[in-house]
Amino acid sequence: MDSKLTIRSGMGYAAVVALAAGCAALGPQLAEWRPAPVGASWEIAQRNSGSYGKDAQVRITRLADSTWKGIPVAAMKSSSGGTLLMQASDGKWLAFLGADGKPVMSFEPAVGWDYPLYVGKSWTTRHKLTMHAANQVSDYEFSCKVEDFEKVSVRAGLLDAFRVHCTSNMGSDDIFWSSPDVQPSVKTRLVRGPRSPLGPGMQETELVSRPS
Repeated sequence: MDSKLTIRSGMGYAAVVALAAGCAALGPQLAEWRPAPVGASWEIAQRNSGSYGKDAQVRITRLADSTWKGIPVAAMKSSSGGTLLMQASDGKWLAFLGADGKPVMSFEPAVGWDYPLYVGKSWTTRHKLTMHAANQVSDYEFSCKVEDFEKVSVRAGLLDAFRVHCTSNMGSDDIFWSSPDVQPSVKTRLVRGPRSPLGPGMQETELVSRPS
């Protein structure tokens, strides 16, 4: 075979591969965390079993920004009494507080999404998980993959969302639907396995009303 033809053919193949990669990069992306503004609130319906307790419909309110161990945080308080502390810079979860304001569970470093999100992206991170009542610290490994970008129908409306599938070394198997248009997740399916420090259970949620 003519060596010049071989080189030209190879270059043509490389160009096709590069073009395909470029097209993939132009697909839907969620570049960064965009939290609801301070004071905003929204409703979430929960179907719970096992360690998650009973079914509930809760209102989440974003509180004024504060700090946790010197780290700026965005606080999301549930009408059920608990509060989620999220790293203000990227929305990663730092700690869950009980109704008394004391920490129930915390992560070091914070755990959550590795932005930007796009279909096919995956990541694994490692953390120290502290269960404060038992004063127990465990190694926690968190792995996620963005499986699809799809339409999701919830009571708050029909939304485009990334489907993110996450597992952990403690037996959790969770799916989150995260929308570029509405934060936080518009739908979730959370499964705690028998190795969970909180006990087995399942929770399915959907957004009932958008932040306002």
